[in-house]
This record gives sequence, C-alpha cells and structure tokens, in this order.
Amino acid sequence: MGGDFYQIIPNPADGSLLIVAGDVAGKGLQAGMLVALLVGAIRMAAEVNPEPLFVIQALNRRLLGRGEAHATCLAMRITADGAVTLANAGHLPPYINGQPIELEGALPLGVIEDAEFSVARFQLQENDRLVMASDGIVEAMNEQGQLFGFARVQELLQTKLSAAELATHAQTFGQQDDISVIAVTRTASLVPA
Repeated sequence: MGGDFYQIIPNPADGSLLIVAGDVAGKGLQAGMLVALLVGAIRMAAEVNPEPLFVIQALNRRLLGRGEAHATCLAMRITADGAVTLANAGHLPPYINGQPIELEGALPLGVIEDAEFSVARFQLQENDRLVMASDGIVEAMNEQGQLFGFARVQELLQTKLSAAELATHAQTFGQQDDISVIAVTRTASLVPA
C-alpha cells in the first residue's frame, strides 16, 4: 500500500478544479489507512469549502493526536479563468512550464495544531502547464547511489514530457518510493456563439 495520495475534484457549478496531492509518512498498512482517512477528509472538506487553505487546515486537524501520523500535502484550486490558489504543507512545489513555483516552507500535516501553511496565488495563461510530483521522483536512486534530483526533473519538464513519461524516467533510473505525477494544461475554453 502506497503513501502517495491525490484527489481531483471538478466543480461543475463554477468550472473550477480542486487538486489535492500528498504523501503520508511511513509504509504498509498504517500508511494505507492514513491515505484512506485523508481521501475521505479531502472530499468532506471540499464539499464545505473548496478553498485550498481550508482543505489543508481540515486535513491537519484530522491528523492531530494520531501519533506519528504526518503527511506532506499540496492543495490547489484553479478557477475557470485560470486563477490559481495553492496551499502547501511541506510538499514539493509544483512546476509551471518547467520552472518550480517559489513557495515558503511549511510544516507537514499533523505536526502542530495552529501550523501556518504557505499560500500562493498566480494566473495560468493559455497553454501553461502545471506539474505536481511526489518526492519519489526526485529521490529515485540509481545503482551508483546518485539521486534523480530536482535539476533532472526540471530539465525533463523543459522537454514537455507527459506525466507518465516523467514517472517512467524516474522508475527506470531507480525507483525507491511511491511515484505520483499530475500534469494540468490550461486550454482555451470553447464558448458557444
């Protein structure tokens, strides 16, 4: 059972999209149970309020008091006009057009009650590509002990690889951990005349 999790929740009422991705600490059954708990909590929180900071704070409350139950997590809401709000709890920052988004550091979920999570806002233009990846990509290690690393991820993203191709590169290099990659490209919307 893997520790990576993600949910992609479209909102038909306003055309927005909520993406939540993360990685729980640990392996095996305990990690799998935490993933199940978090996926349910993401769905519940999104029904109440789809704002990323609200979702992250709700997930943090769910993990408090559960011993070593910690997780990195990134929640992102993209509106129909391309406005992005992103809240981060210690997860790797996403890349936009191959460049990492500058985010302040933040604690993972489940560490302290009133944790301050980093929040960023930016605008996606037509054909902008946003890629989120778990640490299993950068921490892939070959037989010589070399890490796949951030520079290699950024270099590959410049070539406009698909999410599956990026994951395959890391797996082939030497997968050590769960690997998750989510890619979103903003396209022009068709408006009836």
